Amino acid sequence: MNKRDMDKRNNARLQLIFTMLLFGTIGALSRFINMPSSIICLGRAFFGVITILILLTLRRERPDAKAIRRNIGWLLLSSVLMCCNWICQFEAYKYTTIATSTLCYYMQPVFYILIGAAVFSEKLTAKRLGCVAVAFCGMIMVSGVIQTGFHISELKGAIFGVSGGFFYALVVLINKYMKDISPVNTTIMQLALVSVIMLPYSAATGAFAEVNVTVTGIICLLLLGVLHTGIGYIIYFDAVNKLPTQTVGILSYIDPVEAVLLSAFFLREPITIYTVIGAVMILGAAAVSELAGDKKAV
Repeated sequence: MNKRDMDKRNNARLQLIFTMLLFGTIGALSRFINMPSSIICLGRAFFGVITILILLTLRRERPDAKAIRRNIGWLLLSSVLMCCNWICQFEAYKYTTIATSTLCYYMQPVFYILIGAAVFSEKLTAKRLGCVAVAFCGMIMVSGVIQTGFHISELKGAIFGVSGGFFYALVVLINKYMKDISPVNTTIMQLALVSVIMLPYSAATGAFAEVNVTVTGIICLLLLGVLHTGIGYIIYFDAVNKLPTQTVGILSYIDPVEAVLLSAFFLREPITIYTVIGAVMILGAAAVSELAGDKKAV
């Protein structure tokens, strides 16, 4: 590899680290948005898609209409699943700590394994089954069941977190079925469709009546949509396209680790020894399963 290619890869690595650090603050940022989850999802998607369209215009690029029309069915399905994913994610933040909700949400690789076995008939090796078992035990550790029993709020948060991870895994699975469409075009349509879906849903559920408008909440929602979603997604996809899959997988663990640290040291949320052990089990199992998948692909 020549110096120019090395510089490009190093820059891409820094871009990915930046976006992971950015994504790791989403949970903490949501603490300052006193709005229903559906409104947060609506605002995030709306401001996100507007930001991406502005950035593409500045770069003199435009969405690929033909590719979008070719994949519109899959895009609609994945957008519905993304709505479920985001609602569960933000509901989890409301019921439990950022650390617990993030770690339960990070059960995603376990669902990849199970969905791969069910849909693609992939073989469940002893290593993969072990990863599933370890991650599941880790989820029980961080859910608070061992310490406090079936405390309804903590349990709800854990269930919403795991459900969010499950829906995210389905979104990734659906994206694999799309043909000849770039990640940026996929994201533009998914965010636009999420906005269209969440608007009537929020109205029908009375979410607009529950909105508590504050300057802090509006600023944080704008940051979530413009910076974390619009700008963050553009930088993320640009970096991912230039890096090996294994590098992306390893650096992705910055997100949950940072979320746990912010939960403990910035928000002062309680972190027990069970949470720490569960975090190691979940993230360790996820890392092993991803590394195993990379080796198989290679």
